[in-house]
Amino acid sequence: MTPAAADPRASLVICPHAGGSAAAYLKLVRAYPSWLATMVVQYPGRAHRIQEPYARSIGELAANTAAAILACVDGPVVLLGHSLGSLVALETARILAAEGREPVALYLSGRGDPSAPPKGGQHLLDDTQLIEHICALGGTDRRIFDDAAMRALALEVIRADYRVLSAYRYHRGRLLHCPVTVLNGAEDPAVPVGSAMAWAEVTHGAFAQHVFPGGHFFILDHVEAVADLMSSGLLSQLPPDPAGRVAPVNETAL
Repeated sequence: MTPAAADPRASLVICPHAGGSAAAYLKLVRAYPSWLATMVVQYPGRAHRIQEPYARSIGELAANTAAAILACVDGPVVLLGHSLGSLVALETARILAAEGREPVALYLSGRGDPSAPPKGGQHLLDDTQLIEHICALGGTDRRIFDDAAMRALALEVIRADYRVLSAYRYHRGRLLHCPVTVLNGAEDPAVPVGSAMAWAEVTHGAFAQHVFPGGHFFILDHVEAVADLMSSGLLSQLPPDPAGRVAPVNETAL
């Protein structure tokens, strides 16, 4: 991970959705203000980590993400997870809290009640069924499935992530103290808006919900609105920087 040129006010770490890579969040990363050093977790088995074996569990993804943060990130940490990434972000936050580095804020996007048993089984769908399922959620250009080699790789990654998701079992565990904000798409076919209210139980801190126009991938369609909402909220939670320093956006993968 390339360090920022100056000390940021805080560091934002984004945990992607199932089948997602860091590149999918580039526009969102660039929408954040310069005082927030932003990076995206690159899960194994894709991009520069394509030779690494896929993770076997949400816990493994969280443990590796927390280890990277503890090793590479100084100062206040903010976590944002979308869909599967919300579960990774939650479990990462719990690990960081146990290490005395609880995030200053946790944002959970595109995911309903974490305690609800996962529907599961998507990784068992045949290719045609899985492609239709993914495209129905939006956020994926159907043309990537036109090329046989690209289709095979994309479906392999998606199945690996869905396999991990189907095996996840939520446990209430030790509650966080940081504020938790959930973000949802009003027309998300996979996440009824009301189901996300259950995230309030993961923290003793403040809880808020914000609903955006759009479906499951509203977060990629409304990058400016999401970034504005988060940055304005974070400014009220972070201590002022006495040196008046600002940091450029860090567009690297973690």
